[in-house]
Amino acid sequence: MLVQNLGPGAAARMGLDAATVARRYPRLIVCDITGYGTTGPWCGRKAYDLLVQAEAGLLSVTGNGDQVARTGISIADIAAGMFAYSGILMALLVRTTTGRVAPVSVSLFEALAEWMGQPAYYAHYGGTPPLRTGARHATIAPYGPFTTGDGGTVLLAVQNEREWQRLCGQVLGLPGLLTDSRFATNSDRVANRDLVEEEIQAATATMTADELAGRLETAGIAYGHLTGVESLWSHPVLLGRDRWGRSSHRAAPSERCCRQRCSAESSPCLATSPPWRAQSRDLARAGLQR
Repeated sequence: MLVQNLGPGAAARMGLDAATVARRYPRLIVCDITGYGTTGPWCGRKAYDLLVQAEAGLLSVTGNGDQVARTGISIADIAAGMFAYSGILMALLVRTTTGRVAPVSVSLFEALAEWMGQPAYYAHYGGTPPLRTGARHATIAPYGPFTTGDGGTVLLAVQNEREWQRLCGQVLGLPGLLTDSRFATNSDRVANRDLVEEEIQAATATMTADELAGRLETAGIAYGHLTGVESLWSHPVLLGRDRWGRSSHRAAPSERCCRQRCSAESSPCLATSPPWRAQSRDLARAGLQR
């Protein structure tokens, strides 16, 4: 297969577009990754991750108040890569079962538009575009971060009225909140978000992060710690599931690296190190000469 994400028109100029390649290598699957598609009104427009985030509406729901924020990872690039991966698998299946070779075309914009389905449908059919609410959920409260007395930050998520009752009674020791009409339903709590969060914050400030997490665990309420990137390397889930391996790359032998996430006991996915320059050239040429 051939995967390319060159600038608009570059693949065709080099003779690497799907139609040209198919004439010479009829069994080769070509995957084009573009900004806005190989056809359509914007097929010739350059695109980069942040620009696509803006065009797809992601920035309109990311950030806080009037301040937009870029997503912390290159999410449009990753979305396109995931759709390219699944598209190539489908093309391989079609080729194997029918003998027909179908090109694959993925755009960053359409991939991210697909992932924007929930806020897009919510705004279109609900009539109210989601607001930028920082690390808080736009339509559920309480659902977001709260600081603790030792300087930690714990995020908690209340998903129904039973959990709201347990949060107030078992975790916070604030049963009076249950009879406050301003917080009677989730819609009420969203409408009075600042007030309910003030009450919760006052209670969590008297606890340590571990104490709050322990109470939430006992009450059966979902939570998570605000973890820094460096702390991810020692996260108990990754360590406990043996998700760290060692690189065999000649430029960085034995460096720690994350194993591939997909796995099955009968057929584990084994990560390979990135190729060094020209390492795969002979292998690629041999494949094209078949």
